[in-house]
Amino acid sequence: MSKLVLIDGHALAYRAYFALQQTGMATRQGEPTHAVYGFCLMLLGVLEEEQPDYMAVAFDVGETFRHQQYHAYKATREKAPEDLHAQVERIKQVVQAFGVQILTAEGYEADDVLGTVARQAGEQGVETLIVTGDRDTFQLVSPSTKVLISGRKFSDREVYDPARVAERYDGLTPEQLVDMKGLMGDSSDNIPGVKGIGIKTATKLLLKYDTLEGVYRHLEQVSGRYRSKLEEQRESAFMSRELGRIVTDVPVEFDLQACRLSNYDRDAVSAVFQTLEFHSLMSRLPAAQDEGTVKQLSMFEQTAPEAPPTHTFIVRDDAALSALVQTLQGAALIAFDTETTSTDPMQANLVGISFAVEEGTGYYIPVGHAEGKQLSLMAVREALGPVLADPECPKVAHNAVYDMDVLAEAGMPVEGLSWDTLIAEWLTSPTGQHGLKAVAFSRLGVEMTPITDLIGSGARQTTMDRVPIARVAPYAAADADMTLRLVPLGRQGLERVEALELFKTVEIPLVPVIVAMERRGIKLDKDTLAQMEEELTARLSKLEAQIADYIGASVNINSPQQLSEALFEGLALPTEGVRKTKTGPKASHTAVRDNCLPSTCPTGI
Repeated sequence: MSKLVLIDGHALAYRAYFALQQTGMATRQGEPTHAVYGFCLMLLGVLEEEQPDYMAVAFDVGETFRHQQYHAYKATREKAPEDLHAQVERIKQVVQAFGVQILTAEGYEADDVLGTVARQAGEQGVETLIVTGDRDTFQLVSPSTKVLISGRKFSDREVYDPARVAERYDGLTPEQLVDMKGLMGDSSDNIPGVKGIGIKTATKLLLKYDTLEGVYRHLEQVSGRYRSKLEEQRESAFMSRELGRIVTDVPVEFDLQACRLSNYDRDAVSAVFQTLEFHSLMSRLPAAQDEGTVKQLSMFEQTAPEAPPTHTFIVRDDAALSALVQTLQGAALIAFDTETTSTDPMQANLVGISFAVEEGTGYYIPVGHAEGKQLSLMAVREALGPVLADPECPKVAHNAVYDMDVLAEAGMPVEGLSWDTLIAEWLTSPTGQHGLKAVAFSRLGVEMTPITDLIGSGARQTTMDRVPIARVAPYAAADADMTLRLVPLGRQGLERVEALELFKTVEIPLVPVIVAMERRGIKLDKDTLAQMEEELTARLSKLEAQIADYIGASVNINSPQQLSEALFEGLALPTEGVRKTKTGPKASHTAVRDNCLPSTCPTGI
């Protein structure tokens, strides 16, 4: 059976806005993006997990027929935050870039559009999944329609079918949920219902009498205190049900084939994501065909360009190394980067070094791969060491401290650092993402290869030295190339925030100082530390013995359950004001302090 995914655009945007509000996500220009990001996370997650054939997104378009029926409808809701409207417009841009249909209907809410389309899709033999943050849509659940809703955490998702609805609502069917709304109302929408009837009573009445009409037909059987409320508020009950009912006959034009997911424009999505600085989501987009031509240059072995438009040259022999040294010596600025086996520079083994001296070209020197033709570290050190150590050759790196640590450990200390693109980015945009891939995407629009494409992740993750040279070379060369390209943009950014002088006179001069400090480390007096450990262990043992004497038995004080039993059962300390857990009162130093009499408290506790 074909599958249609329908998304409640406003409900999901609203849910994402408040769920991710504390992240403070914004672009470098200050545009808030947390609601858009949350929406995109949900959209990509649904596309990956559900693999739908069709998709559409519905949005609200203003006041509806419900406002005409009941002027106080949603009147108690706070006005939508100012920055939410702009984010909804961005969400629409994302949806359009994905080639997904947008559905609206004047005078109706998005729920009504979703309900109507779901009904029509069911009649065409199409299974529907409604994605929303609004539980009102549970009334639409049927054998052909399910609802996916975000959980307590926005990233959590749960699918409701008729059985799950019955489980959640103690046996009620989806059709009965609108009758429940008639009885108990909905404070979030300012639907009055019957005052004094809560969820337990409403559920009990509907399980017994099936519908709102059934409740009123058997009103004489309802207990007195609820009967009077129901009698007095009959009109409110039926009006509330109609306000809460999602209509399924909206005059909306629904063309199933127009909702087929066949108009995906990756470049358009990438452009929107670049504007929003959503680099972390790029790896979740379906890959585009890589088109590129290979330009042949003498002396160097070349690979085809990867996603970043960088011509890559692998330096494997003495002739190529000598030619590269000459190129570096004549360069106005040298960008360098290292590939290693660890994120800890003091523990890492050098796998390769990459350079760039002009945009669009990168060089990779493999020295520590497990397999493949490569130069010895000694040969590279002899050839490149003088260039790297020359303070008159200006150099740039992204997170230079790491690369300079690694190269110094390999016998190639670096002098002449004039720029660090990571520091420049941090000074320009302290709250943004500062990794090279994220900065290259947001600043240059270049989607770089993530390192996990090479070394994997989780239990199957390997190290860079185990990855073939031909695969690492384009990745490493692009790192150096993009670093070089970011320098002028970083300069502009620093000038804009008036931090260029700080960068030059404070930040860059500190880099070699930090490198020296990290490599030197600090001295530890191991004998003194061992003595401290012995003394502390003795003191702890003495205190544990005292505690055992007071309690009358040995107890593991690191076990909350044993300590709780000892304090509140063995010593019978009062539990008033003590937080309860599934296993009983929670033992803590505060509980002991607040519940012990001075004469009974163990000394030193």
